[in-house]
Amino acid sequence: MTEATPRAAHETSDTHRATYAQELLDLVETLLPGTVLQPGFLVRAAYRVSGAVDERVLRRALDDVVARHGALRTLLVRGDGELRQRVLPPMPARLTVTRLGPGRSFDTWIAETTTRPHSCDEPPLLWAYLGRRGDDAVLVLVAHHIAADAWSQDVLARDVAAAYTARLHGGAPLAPDVMQYTDIAAEDHSDTWQARIAQALPYWRDRLTGVDGLGLPAETPDAAPGPTAMHPFRIEPQLRDAVRETARRGRTTPFTLLLTTFVGALLPPGDAMVPVITAGRIPSEWDTVGFLLNVLQIRVEHSGAHDAKSLRELCPRVDGRCREAYAHDIPLIPVLRQSPQLLERMTARDLVAPVFQMIVRSPVRPAARTPALVLDRLALDSQPPLPIPLPFLWTMRWDDQPGGYVTYDAHLFSAEWIERAVATYLDALTELVG
Repeated sequence: MTEATPRAAHETSDTHRATYAQELLDLVETLLPGTVLQPGFLVRAAYRVSGAVDERVLRRALDDVVARHGALRTLLVRGDGELRQRVLPPMPARLTVTRLGPGRSFDTWIAETTTRPHSCDEPPLLWAYLGRRGDDAVLVLVAHHIAADAWSQDVLARDVAAAYTARLHGGAPLAPDVMQYTDIAAEDHSDTWQARIAQALPYWRDRLTGVDGLGLPAETPDAAPGPTAMHPFRIEPQLRDAVRETARRGRTTPFTLLLTTFVGALLPPGDAMVPVITAGRIPSEWDTVGFLLNVLQIRVEHSGAHDAKSLRELCPRVDGRCREAYAHDIPLIPVLRQSPQLLERMTARDLVAPVFQMIVRSPVRPAARTPALVLDRLALDSQPPLPIPLPFLWTMRWDDQPGGYVTYDAHLFSAEWIERAVATYLDALTELVG
């Protein structure tokens, strides 16, 4: 992480402890240098803007958002060998306005905007881009991943709209009355959380015994790290509705059905372990911007059969393991310290960790019933992939346009292998809910 100056290294009174999530990023950067701190480790979202946009008001609204969320103004430093975070005072936001010519598409402009370098050493770690062509406008929000996650994007969009509305109507700027990321860091190391961690660790030690040999066989094992590639896919409305109805009848969740299909259709039969990325948030943290992701290890036995009967028999086991894991939900870092063999499994390049996540829209709602800035989120399935420090990540998106995308190391897996895996997955999901 960013090194503090010699003077700052001895002045820890103006810094705060790191969260467990930040410590996890630090560990990843140590193991895989240049994956977390590189200027391409980003989150992005694009929104079609309805109505006129006053650029001056938008700039002031973005200033309010940067002032509201300390994570956007944070530097990671080391003081006395310990990773800490320094929150800088409120500062001007970044807004770049581009007027697109008739031959330039919004998709091309979004790709150029979101794939350019964005340094994590130069707060604020939020970049706003407004593209205009005639009466049409698109707002792109890019944040460095060490300061924000996918959940944060919904929070930021809501706050930009709220701040714009307030500024346009002469109201007060947004108040910094949300839980700050530094508050979460303090809670991470509180006596209450430490007691919960100590209580849950025996469960994880037991579940993670004997994980050697578990994983998804790479198509080209142990290949040198390659570029990140992405394969998007869609779920048809009829299949989405069938997943919801099957989950309702089975008193489970769509997530359980989607994960069951992933395990049963794509992983080698027998003992399987799936690292599942979670939002890492409780309700009091829903309005917080920051990197809060956590990883739970879901371990379950399965036959490897793709037929409906086998998948339906697997579903209650996956449901039970998920409930157990969430009941013992603690940050991954303490688990890794207790079970160092897990780290080898998660970084292996022969039997790859089959990481799974389901992204749902956060429950944040517009602050104003009639916002002066209406932001309609655009799908970015056709955009170039952003690099991630994972060789294989299967993401399900469960929103108005359900589907998913596989982000993978192109040296370990070919595009043809991924296409076959997606086809197998969708066929098995159809079997499960048919």
